[in-house]
Amino acid sequence: MTKEKFTSISLQEEMQRSYLEYAMSVIVGRALPDARDGLKPVQRRILFAMHELGLTPDRPFRKCARVVGDVLGKYHPHGDQAVYEALVRLVQDFSTKYPTLDGHGNFGSVDNDPPAAMRYTETRLAPIAHECFLQEIETDTVSYSNNFDGSQKEPDILPAQLPFLLLNGSSGIAVGMATNIPPHNLGEIIDGLIALIRDKDISDSKLSKIILGPDFPTGGELLYNNGIKNVYLEGRGSITIRGVIKSEEINLGKGKHKRNALIISELPYQISKAGWIEKLAELVNIGKIDGISDIRDESDRDGMRIVIELKKDSNPEIVISNLYKKTTLQSNFGAILLALVNGKPVQLTLRKYLNYFLEFREETIRKRTKYFLKIASEKLEILEGFSIATKNIKNIIEIIQNSENVSEAKSILIPKLDLSNKQADAVLSMPLKKLTNLEKKQVENEINQLFEKKKYLSTLLNNRSLLLETLIKELIELKKKFNVKRKTKILKDINQSEELDTINNQILEDLIIKDAKISIDNRFYFKKLIYYNYKKLLDQENKFIENKNVQKFICNIKKSLRIIGVTSSGKVLQINWKSIINNVYKLDNKILGNINPKEIINFHDLDSNLENYICIICSDGKFKKVLLDKDMIRSTRIFSITKLKNSTKIIDSFIYSQEENIIILTSIGRIFKFNLSNEYLKPSSKQSQGILLVNLLPKEQIVSCCKSKEKDLLYLISNKGKFFELKINEVYNSYNSKLGYINEKIQLNNDHFIKVLTNNQYIDFETNKNKSARINLTKFSSKPNKNILNVDFLNLEKDEFLENCSSLDNLLN
Repeated sequence: MTKEKFTSISLQEEMQRSYLEYAMSVIVGRALPDARDGLKPVQRRILFAMHELGLTPDRPFRKCARVVGDVLGKYHPHGDQAVYEALVRLVQDFSTKYPTLDGHGNFGSVDNDPPAAMRYTETRLAPIAHECFLQEIETDTVSYSNNFDGSQKEPDILPAQLPFLLLNGSSGIAVGMATNIPPHNLGEIIDGLIALIRDKDISDSKLSKIILGPDFPTGGELLYNNGIKNVYLEGRGSITIRGVIKSEEINLGKGKHKRNALIISELPYQISKAGWIEKLAELVNIGKIDGISDIRDESDRDGMRIVIELKKDSNPEIVISNLYKKTTLQSNFGAILLALVNGKPVQLTLRKYLNYFLEFREETIRKRTKYFLKIASEKLEILEGFSIATKNIKNIIEIIQNSENVSEAKSILIPKLDLSNKQADAVLSMPLKKLTNLEKKQVENEINQLFEKKKYLSTLLNNRSLLLETLIKELIELKKKFNVKRKTKILKDINQSEELDTINNQILEDLIIKDAKISIDNRFYFKKLIYYNYKKLLDQENKFIENKNVQKFICNIKKSLRIIGVTSSGKVLQINWKSIINNVYKLDNKILGNINPKEIINFHDLDSNLENYICIICSDGKFKKVLLDKDMIRSTRIFSITKLKNSTKIIDSFIYSQEENIIILTSIGRIFKFNLSNEYLKPSSKQSQGILLVNLLPKEQIVSCCKSKEKDLLYLISNKGKFFELKINEVYNSYNSKLGYINEKIQLNNDHFIKVLTNNQYIDFETNKNKSARINLTKFSSKPNKNILNVDFLNLEKDEFLENCSSLDNLLN
């Protein structure tokens, strides 16, 4: 009986090692395709298993269950459904641009219908897979490895003759990374490869004129913009795609008038037809899209046909614009050209990938040529032996007759006729028919042919130019066989969403000249302020206001202005101010994309031409700085910038400025000051929870934050209307999770702080008695030897307190 042995190990090290092994297993073994053949392991194993089963295009279909069983039993020790789903995608012509398998039976539809069970469906290799993946697999072009139990050999890669990573695309989510490669047109990719072979320094602009862009199996239209350029030049970018829609008059029946209708014949890639129709009907029913009276799906075996009947007074162009804007009829394909190169994930540019594939293909042709050269040499050796034998047949017969056995005959033949071992074996096995004159001539002809073939193959190996010309010829032949017309039309990006959102340029210029501003009040009314409007606001400073609306946000108007709102849950939305600038609008769920305006804690004005960092402070004392790049700032979609725990909310947000400090005020008067350029306040991803800056005491809360410069004054405001003044340089710099700064002169009894701001800001607030006031605290002086300000006009009643406080940059002055 063996003794058990226990070893102590570090939990941290073991978790790191195990997780790294798991991550690499997912990356290399499941989620990411190899750049050479464009296949994930499960796809490669399916094709190889079918090759082993002999399921060639000229053979009958075989049950998918048989194929899945072979793949599971021999190569892929995972779930049968995972293998079957991968097989189904290889069959679907709406998922795969160039299907590598032919299917017989129900393999799903664009309506997202599931395929039939594998016991009902049948499959075999498609011609393109048989020729372009497996034709050269028996010619020593690829290496093999043991399968999971060592009982079988499987290829590490398939000798792909075409760059299927681009032709069929790929998508997969690994650990900490993902790939999403759009499909392309075979003819364009082959033309691009040939152009690159003939001129390795071809410019990116010339290459982009050959490879125009992705070509999706579902067709649609592609808006050519910088997103596509980024994909090809950087390996990552956003591609705008949309469905094909046209306006036509339809006949509703005998005796009825014709009605305008919109006909959709193609949807964007990976959009479910049934799901899209259902979502459109929902948007029409809730009033988000107007002008539609009926929606019908008239699709049949001849193609897709979605009929959208319009109301009598509807403008088709407006409805089309709304369909593009409010549904996935126009959507973005986030492309990431990530694939395995030498077993490591690499983000590839178009040029880098094409060059990498050409290197692989060149090496494959070399291996294939060496194999054929070896076969030709071996055959030539045998035929030369036959030739010698036919000239010395009498001697050979005599030697064989006088020999005791084959070994003795062989040992005599080799030195006497100068034969090799292989030649001697072949001569001894040679049938008598080879001795006829006709056979002798055929042997001589075959020897001459093999000499020429061997000479050509040797030249091919030693002459790279000839090898590349061979590669070009093979690519041209494949193009003739398998190229199909481009399905996805490429249009010049007309920036339709910006076109819809842009107000008349002349009006906008006029507003900028007049130094107009935008304001949002505490009741979420959005309006523009011309000089005489906000002069009234200036006149109402430091006294109670007649109207009950206090300002929540004010900013200057400019062409590149973007206004975003930040919610307490961490969502960011853009206010489409250009479309509502000429009227007073209440920001409701409809304008804010189903966001309740009461959830918005702050509005910010940004320049769409600049990248910005947004900083947030959470109720649990955590801080986070997130990059808002130009695409995010310009995006009309709602997105999240943080991941919050339950009950945690965002207290405040502001736009980052390197030379400023952040001031955090708690309900008991603790003040924290952090310089925003500190290294520990570094940017983080949208998925992180940030870093802890403030350790809160029991029942203590973060109530307010602001930005400040070192020469600023700070003002602290309490719930009962007390105002304290403090020099910012008196507050020492804090470090995360420390106690903060407390001033003994600033004390509260039966009261708590609600707001902090600087002398560059003013405050609007309401009281619980429905009074409103606007205060510029720089106009008040503090009491002698005290930090408290004498705000003389503000005399609150005993049961009265401040609420709905908003601090604003002092644009009015």
